[in-house]
Amino acid sequence: MRKLLPLLLLPLIFITCTTDAKRMEMQTDAMLEFMDASGLDFTATGTGLYYHIEKEGDLSRIPDSSHLVSFKHIGYLIDSSVFSNGWYASGFYPLPGLVQGFQEGLKIAGEGGRAVVVFPSNLGYGEEGASTVPAWSPLIFRLELVSYY
Repeated sequence: MRKLLPLLLLPLIFITCTTDAKRMEMQTDAMLEFMDASGLDFTATGTGLYYHIEKEGDLSRIPDSSHLVSFKHIGYLIDSSVFSNGWYASGFYPLPGLVQGFQEGLKIAGEGGRAVVVFPSNLGYGEEGASTVPAWSPLIFRLELVSYY
């Protein structure tokens, strides 16, 4: 039985990988459709995040994982419904405590800069989702890095 176990698990691994690959393909298609419809020019990063800089900030001032950041944001699902609005929020938050796509997005335009970022679920809430974000949801954020220390 011990020798058969890897052979029995192989189809499960293949199905999981195929499902993950298909899921990522569907997310990418939805993100590209959204970006095309937006009329904005987006640039891709190596992680799968896309961004459009609305206002360039001070590019010599970009936080790293040791910083606390203050930011404004509006978070959208791919259907353009708002799931989070912190455009008027204040306070400082540890950069590493934010989802990966949000962390990367805050570094794009520099301090005082504003950007629109679009990223797949593996840079967001993934298979778990969040309170108002379904599992496997690509996300869109309008972000502004106010300051950091």
